[in-house]
Amino acid sequence: MNKIVENLFSQMTIEEKIGQLIQVTGDFFRNGDSKITGPLSQENRLKDNVRYTVGSVLGISGASDVENIQKEYLKHNRLKIPLLFMADVVHGYKTIFPIPLGLASTFNPDMMTISSEVAASESAAGGVRVTFAPMTDLVRDPRWGRVMESTGEDPYLNSVMAAASVKGFQGKLPIDENHVAATVKHFAAYGAPEAGREYNTVDISEWRFRDQYLSSYKAAIDAQAKLVMTSFNTLFGIPATGNKYLMKDILREELTFDGVLISDWNAIEELIHHGTAEDLNNAAEIALDAGVDIDMMAFAYAKLLDNIDGIPDKVLKLIDESAIRILELKEELGLFENPYVGISQQKENDGTVAQENKQQALQVAEESMVLVKNNNGTLPLSPHQRVLLLY
Repeated sequence: MNKIVENLFSQMTIEEKIGQLIQVTGDFFRNGDSKITGPLSQENRLKDNVRYTVGSVLGISGASDVENIQKEYLKHNRLKIPLLFMADVVHGYKTIFPIPLGLASTFNPDMMTISSEVAASESAAGGVRVTFAPMTDLVRDPRWGRVMESTGEDPYLNSVMAAASVKGFQGKLPIDENHVAATVKHFAAYGAPEAGREYNTVDISEWRFRDQYLSSYKAAIDAQAKLVMTSFNTLFGIPATGNKYLMKDILREELTFDGVLISDWNAIEELIHHGTAEDLNNAAEIALDAGVDIDMMAFAYAKLLDNIDGIPDKVLKLIDESAIRILELKEELGLFENPYVGISQQKENDGTVAQENKQQALQVAEESMVLVKNNNGTLPLSPHQRVLLLY
């Protein structure tokens, strides 16, 4: 354990450790409560004494907003542990590149790296330190609504593009102020739900999972991605977010992932709807036992604060392990040395840099275009007409 992390951890109360495991939207610091969609009932809203112990924020960016929230937060946080800001930066921050499916059609990992590197540089200037990308899910059913965020249906291409994206986002380790930590999502087999329906059952054999689906996640983890996000679906009959075999035996042990595991939005509470958890407290214990470090907007880990004395010793140990992993990520990203690392309004608004980035985006876009030729007359087109098909 790093000395900085060891020193902080030794001073933390159980309430502060649990706080590090909670992620909320930026609205909780701007408006006092969240106004966006989601399962936010009255009992799930954060108490004021918890608000300034939470470890991370999602869905907010911009140098000015992030800097102001961080500054106000540190006034209230006892140990001055900075917030970690995360966001969905999938195929561009200010400069927009082709969607991941389009990037895959370049069949050129360098184009994926360029796209991710530009997105990292721009989002870092805007205060984002973690991106929820790349999505490495193998997709073969066009009915699934997130096909466009994938790199397609081929395991090898998926793997190559996953590694290239992580390389672009993170740069050379340790991650500097111009890069961000990458999050591999969604573990696992999220792209294979029955009938292409979100949150649905995934029913595939372990052979198919290992032979065709697992390789892209492995490639991203081998590229040293710092985070992994759980998926909503079931796999092997168990919801992924509470699937100990999937998250510990396969992800942690086989793939040797030692970074931060984060749930998707409200995924821990979804364990109740899947029928595998009795209530939020039970869902929290199941997710922790599976190794999930950060609870994104389910408030399940926050629910543990209602009865600190009743938390089992086994769960307390799991909380410690997760808190340490989160603190180590913050230290690696340079937040303890500088809570505002990478934030730059000047860089965020630099027109020259923006123009250079647009040129790179144009280069990638041109390479992503696929020309369909009718060389053998197999398409039902008249030979006397010139037709251009664009997809």
